[in-house]
Amino acid sequence: MGGASLTDAFGEYFKIVLASTPELQFTVFRVRGDVYCREFGYERLEDCPGGLEIDDFDRVSKHCLIMHRGTSTPAGCVRLVEATQRGTPGSLPMELAVGAAIRGGPLHPDNVPFARRCEISRLAVHTRFRRRPKEQISPMGDLGSLDFTERELRTFPLLSVALFLAATSMVARSGRDHVYAMMEPRLERLLRRSGLRFDRISDVMEYHGLRAAYHIHIRDALSGMSEELTELYELVDASLDGGQNAS
Repeated sequence: MGGASLTDAFGEYFKIVLASTPELQFTVFRVRGDVYCREFGYERLEDCPGGLEIDDFDRVSKHCLIMHRGTSTPAGCVRLVEATQRGTPGSLPMELAVGAAIRGGPLHPDNVPFARRCEISRLAVHTRFRRRPKEQISPMGDLGSLDFTERELRTFPLLSVALFLAATSMVARSGRDHVYAMMEPRLERLLRRSGLRFDRISDVMEYHGLRAAYHIHIRDALSGMSEELTELYELVDASLDGGQNAS
């Protein structure tokens, strides 16, 4: 790596943008269609017309994309759902999906004002950036034609964390402070090792794989990051601050 940090390399190969235009949001929905519908079957293909995965929460959400600079292809996406009392089938996606499983107490969404709660949701890293080229043929066909260098491949494990940090940056800008997420326990453990300490507010359950509901206060998220994670967060935050599109 020639002395450069992995974060520096990540910034060299990827850019993080707010999907604030219809064109960029179309790209977000297409990535989600590829991952959630075609690859994993979490959503039915017939519910994803045109290969786009969209739901009622998208219109009260902010969306973020990570784009691969060398190929101009989307590597992943995430959204921040801002709770609203009207216009959605539930105040947060997790309440609609697994509300009965969320434990009561002060961290339950019902005990937090609408204007203070939000959910990190629909985090997806595209198949081509989760597997080494030619290792496996994906449901979309052989993606090994994208010729990544070994140095680029070393940055791919940062994508899911960078997406989570992009959502954290969006939370910090939103004025909301109670953050919820449905996560695989292994992602929660990875984030915890880096200083992001979530409270689990449900049992681990089968929901698109083994997942549980978690909560963190934005204050604790920003103050608890390790030095290495802070470096990546500052890169992500500066990228979102510096541009609104992927051009």
